[in-house]
Amino acid sequence: MARRTQRTNPPEDVTDHRFLQFPQTLNDATRPRYVTNLSLILTKEIDIAPSFDWELATRTGLAALIHGFLQYTHSDASGVDLFVCHGWARLFRIQEPVYREFLLEFYATVSYDPRKAPDDRTAFAFRLGGVSRECSMIELATRVGIYTADETRSVHFPAFLADCLTERLDDYNENTF
Repeated sequence: MARRTQRTNPPEDVTDHRFLQFPQTLNDATRPRYVTNLSLILTKEIDIAPSFDWELATRTGLAALIHGFLQYTHSDASGVDLFVCHGWARLFRIQEPVYREFLLEFYATVSYDPRKAPDDRTAFAFRLGGVSRECSMIELATRVGIYTADETRSVHFPAFLADCLTERLDDYNENTF
């Protein structure tokens, strides 16, 4: 077995991984949807870098520009900062291995109901590690490190979320993203 710091070669056919062999016990609509989503995802070029190289970004003069894109500030009408989200910067600092099979399984199975409140524990449904799961938008964002638990308890957090884009743009096309 490879150590966590070693890179291993992916299997010839990633769909042979047990997490991507969706159970036959799933209902007649769900399993084909997962398989179709996975097939579409596999047509895209997905490069999973081991981590973001901040040293390279600094040497090339891009670090400050990138940091500007990774921070979102929610302000009141007079321009006073009420809430600053540092979550995307936290995501870029993750130095843990990313497993392609987990990402493929998640993206092939994730569904989100935008009609549900951000704290509704059934807003997101997905499979991860071969197990079906549900969670709220806030819980998912906290678990992946976009928000901290303290940030979600901020009095300004609900207004911050309401100000974020939650609907698809008219020109959004998931097949060209």
